[in-house]
Amino acid sequence: MAYEYKLPSLGDGVTGKVTEIRVQPGQTVAKEDIVIVVGTDKVDAEMPIDVDGVVEEVLVKVGDDVTEGTPVLRIQVSHGAAAETPSPAPSTDGEKRIVAEKGDSGKAEIADNNSSQSAPAPAPAPEKPAPSLPKGHLRASPLARKRAKELGIELADITPAPGSERISYKDVLDYVKRKMDSAGGTAVATGAGIAHRPLPNFDKFGPTERQAQSRIGLITAENMVYAFNAIPHAWISEKADITRLEQLRQQYKEQVKAAGGNLTTTAILVKAVAVLLRKMPQFNASYDPEKREIVFKKFYNIGVAVDTPRGLLVPVIKNADQKNLTEISVELTELSARTRDGKNKIEDLEGGTFSISNIGGIGGTNMHSIVNWPEVAILSVTAARHEAVWNGSAFEPRLLMPMTIGWDHRVINGADAARFLQHLKAILEEPFLGLL
Repeated sequence: MAYEYKLPSLGDGVTGKVTEIRVQPGQTVAKEDIVIVVGTDKVDAEMPIDVDGVVEEVLVKVGDDVTEGTPVLRIQVSHGAAAETPSPAPSTDGEKRIVAEKGDSGKAEIADNNSSQSAPAPAPAPEKPAPSLPKGHLRASPLARKRAKELGIELADITPAPGSERISYKDVLDYVKRKMDSAGGTAVATGAGIAHRPLPNFDKFGPTERQAQSRIGLITAENMVYAFNAIPHAWISEKADITRLEQLRQQYKEQVKAAGGNLTTTAILVKAVAVLLRKMPQFNASYDPEKREIVFKKFYNIGVAVDTPRGLLVPVIKNADQKNLTEISVELTELSARTRDGKNKIEDLEGGTFSISNIGGIGGTNMHSIVNWPEVAILSVTAARHEAVWNGSAFEPRLLMPMTIGWDHRVINGADAARFLQHLKAILEEPFLGLL
């Protein structure tokens, strides 16, 4: 019995690239065997098969762009394992089918279909011109639509990869790159306000070497450029006296270690910020520029930047306000290890409402981080150092930790940002305040 295995969901609107194929024609597979690895901007996802059988044909190759529903394998299934994938029934001239995809409006697009083939036939001429439809009524992934809209690009101007009838996220990025590369000496502004100018010829000054940017590096760069251009940033800094906090951390770190966690300053910051976000909800929000509305989130998911060999990733502690410090420490230890080892689950990196970036273990005296869109604020922390502090009668050594809050000025004003840091400083200097 023939069965076509299609790629399961990689997450809401997420596309990926095939990085590894672990089966070949003639190979016997069992349910839950990993048959393909798909790399996204956040994780390398191992995808299991859902039937027992023998592989007849591999329908993708390494490097292909894939998304939910992409045919991956054709399998001869063991008796009773699965029914043959049904084919859509032919429709009459007057019938229509729903294209299995949602656009920005959340409504499914409708196209004529006069046969059972997968390629949609031309739709009847609408009474009014259809806005931004891809050429030939080709489909586009939700993520491709979203990014094209953010960059002010018409999908009708984008041609999908050869042999594909669907515009992918990569097609959008490739289109932007081609427009920038074809600009010659003229700067080209994109919808995100990005201007490109060609590099000078460095070879005339000395030897050079080029290295392709990693997939995560490319996505991170594109997201950071967008966030920096889309969000009116502002920053303010403060120092917290964590002398007493460090004493408490040392006192209780073995207790937390016995539970499987590492009681770090970052874990303490996650708990303190979660407490503070409930009191200052404008820092746990997103801005909708189309509707001119602020979206206040009633959940508190704290993203923590983790330095990995593949680039910077931000796993998320979900519902941090509902967890005690030991639970946060254990979860953060496990999440950080999975992230560094490249074993993330997709849900590990989704749903953040506020981000923390702590480079204190490396050094630095101050850092202005870019807000992690669509969030509206980010806390940056650098290395704590002993400084001489006047106590009213003499100088004494105190351990001071620099902190900087970056924020979206459309949602948060400077006074509130200053109050946020003062409240956070108070909780770190007197941890009991976090319980009041």
